[in-house]
Amino acid sequence: MKSTPFLIVAMFSVFGCSAPSGDEAIGQASNEIIGGHDATETYPFMVSTQTAQGEHWCGGALVAPQWVVTAQHCLNAISKVRIGSNSTEGGGELIAIQRKIAHPSDDIALLRLASASRSTPVELASEDPADDSPGRIIGWGTTSWPQTNYPTDLKELDIRFRPIRACSGGEPADGDICISGTRTEGACHGDSGGPALSGSSGHWTLVGATSRAGSGGECAGTSVYTGIAAHVQWIRSTIGG
Repeated sequence: MKSTPFLIVAMFSVFGCSAPSGDEAIGQASNEIIGGHDATETYPFMVSTQTAQGEHWCGGALVAPQWVVTAQHCLNAISKVRIGSNSTEGGGELIAIQRKIAHPSDDIALLRLASASRSTPVELASEDPADDSPGRIIGWGTTSWPQTNYPTDLKELDIRFRPIRACSGGEPADGDICISGTRTEGACHGDSGGPALSGSSGHWTLVGATSRAGSGGECAGTSVYTGIAAHVQWIRSTIGG
C-alpha cells in the first residue's frame, strides 16, 4: 500500500473503507462519492466489500466469476462481498471471501470468492485512458465531508481522466491514473477499491481502483487510482485467465 487510505478519499491519504462514523481514524479505509447522484443503471460487476457484521467497507469490481479487484488497504476488515446490487443492504449475491491476495508493491488486491458469482464481470483495460477523456466513478463513499453521510444506495459521478502530474500531491507511482475532482466533487471515505470506468452504459471497461487523494488533502479533489492496465498481467496470471 502506497499511502494512507484515500478513500479515506483518497485522503492524503488512502481513501479508506469503513463503517459510517464521524470519527474515523486517520489511515482507516473508507470513502464515498461527493457531488454525485443516484446510479442511473445497475452495474452487475459492482461490489460492496463488507465486514462480518454486514457493514460496507470498500468498493470493488468483479473481474471473473470467482474474483474481485479492490484496494490492498481494504483487506483486513472484510470477510464477504455483495455483488450486482445498487444497495449495500440487500439484493444481488452475498458471497464469502475465500482468499485475499495483495499485490507485492501497489495498492491493489484480488479476492477469491468461496463460490462463483452469476453476475457479468467487467472488462479489464489494456491501456490507460487518454488525458482529458471522459469516465465515471461509482461507490458508496460518504457524500459529504467533514460531516459524513454514508448512503446505502450506489452513487455515480462523471469525471475526466487527468494527466498524472495533476495528482502530484498524492505521490503517484508508475501505473497510477489521475481522476478529476474539486472540493465539491470526487471520491471520499468508503469509495476505496471501487472502480473508475471508461465506456458507456452496458459497455464499461475497468481502468482504475480507487486508492487515495491526489491533492495531498482529504475528501474530494483530484484522486489517485491504481491503474488496471499496468496490473492486468498480474491480475490475469493470478486468476488464471
